[in-house]
Amino acid sequence: MKPLMFFGLASCLALLVAFAAQTPDSEYEAVAEEYIRGYFAARPLQGTSIGLHEYDGKITDYSRLALDAELSRLRRFDDRLKKFEADKLSPRQSIDLRILQSAIKKELFQMQEMSIFERNPMVYARAADVNVYIKRNFAPLDDRVRSIVAIEAQVPNILIAARTNLADVLPRPYVELAIQIARGAADFLRKDLVQAIADLKDERTRTELQDSNRKAAAALPITRLGWNARSCPKPRPSSRSGRRNFSVSLPTPNLSILHQNRFWRSGSRN
Repeated sequence: MKPLMFFGLASCLALLVAFAAQTPDSEYEAVAEEYIRGYFAARPLQGTSIGLHEYDGKITDYSRLALDAELSRLRRFDDRLKKFEADKLSPRQSIDLRILQSAIKKELFQMQEMSIFERNPMVYARAADVNVYIKRNFAPLDDRVRSIVAIEAQVPNILIAARTNLADVLPRPYVELAIQIARGAADFLRKDLVQAIADLKDERTRTELQDSNRKAAAALPITRLGWNARSCPKPRPSSRSGRRNFSVSLPTPNLSILHQNRFWRSGSRN
């Protein structure tokens, strides 16, 4: 009997320890990490830029289905974070909570109030930015170039999404800037990118890049979507941000630091 009693007591103690471990801090940590994993899955270029290389070669899915799914995800996490009380968390997690809530509300504001995917063509003009693969030597050049080829292959999907999502009438300043951004991006692909990969050894990869680069550079100018600055209407009152919208759209303090510190802590534990 004694071994059985000892085993039962040990099991009970293990359950009590596990229950006690579910502190407000640990519960919040689990929810926050789940949110951030989803955040970078929906924005893989940002993931690559902070060193999460499982996202290499991927870009955001701008299809209507994917955007609606991300909006639903943001709303769910906005609700889930409301159950946490800042005064019941440790000082660090309390600050972390407020930063994360602010970041989510900003994302919701941009999607719901500012309608950035329906009104701002600059989103699509800069969607295939491959600068990070050139200016950071985080992997062999051949591997980074393969990621660039994979991203350039998705440029047609970006343009399809832009045609589908953007409204027929857009704010003229947005279109003017989008045209400049897209032309600059195409110029970067034709000139700077070609020079940056001059040391590439693998001829097959070089040929693949030349082909994808040529197609992406030709497709990028946003005037191919049928817009130009002259044909756009003058900005209407509804096209202006206004004081409230401008203040909400300001950068969230320390948000990038929050993401990087959280992943640094996670990496340190692993």
